[in-house]
Amino acid sequence: MPFNPETVVILSILMTFLAFSIVLGNGLIITAFVVDKNLRHRSNFFFLNLAIADFFVGAICIPLYIPYETTGKWSFGSDLCLFWLVIDYLLCTTSVYNIVLISYDRYQSVCNAIAYRTKQTSISRTVTYMVAVWVLAFLIHGPVILHGSKEKSKNTECRNQLFYTIHYIVITSILEFFVPTILVIYFNCCIYWSLQSRSRARSNPVPTPNIPSPVEGNSVTCAFFSKECLPKPDEEVPSLSVKKMRKKSLFDVLKSQAEDETASVELSSLSHSNSVPVDLRAQRELLRDRKIAKSLVVILGAFVFCWAPYILFTIVLSVCQYPIDNPWYIFTFWLQWFNSFLNPFLYPLCHKRFQNALMKIFCKKKLTVSSQASLSI
Repeated sequence: MPFNPETVVILSILMTFLAFSIVLGNGLIITAFVVDKNLRHRSNFFFLNLAIADFFVGAICIPLYIPYETTGKWSFGSDLCLFWLVIDYLLCTTSVYNIVLISYDRYQSVCNAIAYRTKQTSISRTVTYMVAVWVLAFLIHGPVILHGSKEKSKNTECRNQLFYTIHYIVITSILEFFVPTILVIYFNCCIYWSLQSRSRARSNPVPTPNIPSPVEGNSVTCAFFSKECLPKPDEEVPSLSVKKMRKKSLFDVLKSQAEDETASVELSSLSHSNSVPVDLRAQRELLRDRKIAKSLVVILGAFVFCWAPYILFTIVLSVCQYPIDNPWYIFTFWLQWFNSFLNPFLYPLCHKRFQNALMKIFCKKKLTVSSQASLSI
């Protein structure tokens, strides 16, 4: 829809700033992943996949759409219009599916920790998930767009209105919004239930069984302390050993028993000290999983906030047959792109590993600049 010159200037500045911010934020994530080898494990590969999709949203989709939005006419030809449509829907849907993939990965790390650790080194599995996200995203919109391009307008319109039927809208809305939302909610609920059960287990510890004293049984006492073992009452003792026992003074017997009791106390204290690191490790894992659960809640909230208005407006406009250049619809259209701006700040940049990698990058740049300045002086 056409605007007055002042509005066009303001909108162009805002759109350009949004595109630049998306490219910068996601470009930092990609650079950190390439530079720092410590980031190259399973969950961070999914962050990289998301950052690539969002990067091209800011690098391709928004710059091509700015003149179309401000002038109301598509002036780049039908071929570029087709390219823009395919890329836009592909990248946006891929971004959504990557959010689901990240949520699934965190669900696995919390609820199936042992199996998750064994699959960490499976690069082929990780790459398969990453490629599957792009393939599924293309299958949802790509064939329909390519088929509808044969009949669409060639000159001034590029919003694929011809295949915006109610059946197509409902099916695609279910596949790219409602199903991902349900899956992320399910992963959140499973993580919440797992954390609740673990918290209850920590608050109600199971009583540990009594450790048998090493005094019981001749073999244990003799093996550890090389002392003569007191025989059981019902055992038959040779005559020589009986004589030796009788020759022993009462003080020696009490002394040997005291040493055995001291040894048993030391063993029990040793077993308690060995259990302390296990408790600390379990507490750290619980805190880590709680952070994961909180981050998933933020992921879900941001995704619903950015995508729900667009999906609802699209369904309403299709059912009521309102014009697609409605101002509120255009606002929600840009709001889904705003999710690509939020993603790098919600996911990777909140993690210390990515922050440390970025600090290494910027510190190296500062060092190189200072060294060049010193050489020039």
